[in-house]
Amino acid sequence: MFNGALPSSPTSSPEDLQRARGRARLSVAVVNGKTRLRELYQDGCAKLRCPKSYGTNTFEAVLLNTAGGLTGSDRIETEIHAAPGSAVTIASQTCERIYRSLGTAAHVETNITIAKGARVEWLPQETILFDGGMVRRRLRVDMAEDATLLAVEPVVFGRVASGETLDHGLFRDSWRIVRNDRLTFADETRLEGPLDALTKCPGVLGGAKALATVLLAAPEAEQFIEPARQLLNASPNIGGVSFVNDVLISRLIAPDSQQLRASLIPLITLLRSGRDMPRAWQI
Repeated sequence: MFNGALPSSPTSSPEDLQRARGRARLSVAVVNGKTRLRELYQDGCAKLRCPKSYGTNTFEAVLLNTAGGLTGSDRIETEIHAAPGSAVTIASQTCERIYRSLGTAAHVETNITIAKGARVEWLPQETILFDGGMVRRRLRVDMAEDATLLAVEPVVFGRVASGETLDHGLFRDSWRIVRNDRLTFADETRLEGPLDALTKCPGVLGGAKALATVLLAAPEAEQFIEPARQLLNASPNIGGVSFVNDVLISRLIAPDSQQLRASLIPLITLLRSGRDMPRAWQI
């Protein structure tokens, strides 16, 4: 008999809720003088698509997250292996979105191995944090002495055009570059709490809403120092270039994602020796 009382709703911890899980692994090798796919593995929400590329020896892949974004305790893992002499470019289909969490962070882990004389370009599009979003990213690269790595990671703290504010959130980014079994670059970024207030601090982003880190580890990296500085000096946005342990590092900040791209795309194009951006960036 119904007594007028509604049944109580079961409570679930963030870990008990359904979560997005994805793993993708890509391996390329040189076959008959051209870079070819050697292995492709994908599981869960992580997918890799390999469009045809013309007029270049570089193999192209596009990373997708079919979950449509990430929230607390979601996890995406990506592995890239480039055999000796091969070349591969990995872009993302679109921006990655980090939605409000119930208290735990999403995890994004990328591991890249680059053999002798190989080249890997890791060029995902922007990661966009929404209010309450929490994410921990980790990038680790193991590369040979004469290998080449071009890595880019842009992040946007709320969409300015939509009037979004970030009262709370977590952004944690960890980079480790190991070259010839020696750690040559390590970087940690952590912003936690009232992100709008934090990003307004002069010692953080000075009010900017978009940030990008660009890294080039290559035998010829030093020759790009002055051209990159001249390019950024001519930009209306703030950016700088450093060269440490034969690694070129650039930081860029801008008021929003559109203005960040206006400085970021020319810099990436320069470091790609004039080659156009991957098609996923041009859509």
